Amino acid sequence: MDGFKNIEINNFRGIRHLSIGDFARVNVFLGHNNSGKSSILEALMLLMGMSNPDIVQRVNSLRIRNVFSGLGDVRYIFYNLDLNNIPEIFSEQTDGISRRLKMNLAYTSDENAKTDIPQTNIPTSETKVFLNTLEMNFDVASGERTDSYRSIVTFNNQGVVSNRDYAKGYLEKNSASFLSADLMTSNLAADLAELIKRKKKDLILERLRKFDDRINAIEVIGHEVFIGFDGMAELLPLNITGDGLRRYLSIVASSANPTNNIVLIDEIDNGLHYSAYKKLWESIFVLAVDTNKQVFITTHSQETLLQLCQMLEDNAPYQDAFRLYTIEQTPKKDHQAYKYLFEEFKDACQNDVELRSIVL
Repeated sequence: MDGFKNIEINNFRGIRHLSIGDFARVNVFLGHNNSGKSSILEALMLLMGMSNPDIVQRVNSLRIRNVFSGLGDVRYIFYNLDLNNIPEIFSEQTDGISRRLKMNLAYTSDENAKTDIPQTNIPTSETKVFLNTLEMNFDVASGERTDSYRSIVTFNNQGVVSNRDYAKGYLEKNSASFLSADLMTSNLAADLAELIKRKKKDLILERLRKFDDRINAIEVIGHEVFIGFDGMAELLPLNITGDGLRRYLSIVASSANPTNNIVLIDEIDNGLHYSAYKKLWESIFVLAVDTNKQVFITTHSQETLLQLCQMLEDNAPYQDAFRLYTIEQTPKKDHQAYKYLFEEFKDACQNDVELRSIVL
């Protein structure tokens, strides 16, 4: 499995410092709202896309719900919105390679912009320099060798991207898929098209029938997904079948797509009825093992944790592939991650121990 062993996050969003170690194949982040769970997934996504100067905008757009966020939104990645707090993310990988990413805003003279400095009718002797460039400075280390790279994206006076400069000599071999809590945000059609091309349609149908045994067909027509049900004369558009099926299928398709090395799932229980939790957990573990990928998941649902525990009890081979981390923002120690292995997790579930928060 090519994936992450650990992660260290500094000055990113609401996290001043957080270190998490001992990642497994399937990793679950637990905590109350605004505890930093989603920020961890976003930090992992940035590490996977560190050579792509648009990755910060794409990650921000998941929260801001724009196709691309602008220059003004970039400041939201800085701790306390202070541009002097340089976001830095570090991780060691299972293949022995480590990644380090630093992001900062700078000024770049932009030939593609009509003017760099906004003009006014008021004369002034003051020289103004406007921060207009996001720099992605990253290192890739293996053994004693460290290679350094830089990607940038420059914005014009209207905050629109006017120039991109990709890291020269670096080619990303891995790919991550991010499924946000927004039910309408997904690469579902693309994932399904890839699986159908690889003759994996039967695999998806098998997983879908565990969700609803009336399902007998799935097709991608244009950019829309259609589902067939027993007794129905024609296929139905997925969007009219309900949020639960769409969410379940999006997660299953992303987990099954062999082109994704890493799958990041935010608020896994969003849109799902509790009766589907156990089926979904089983599908995630089955597909993660079958396609040799690593999965990171957030939740704050007690019910989905109980169903996860039951699924793991019924499937002993998956127990060692599981880690649970409670994420807590402490008053004196910044953010902390408290790890549970399966036996500790099971004991907590059986004794009705509150796992979503650690009282210090």
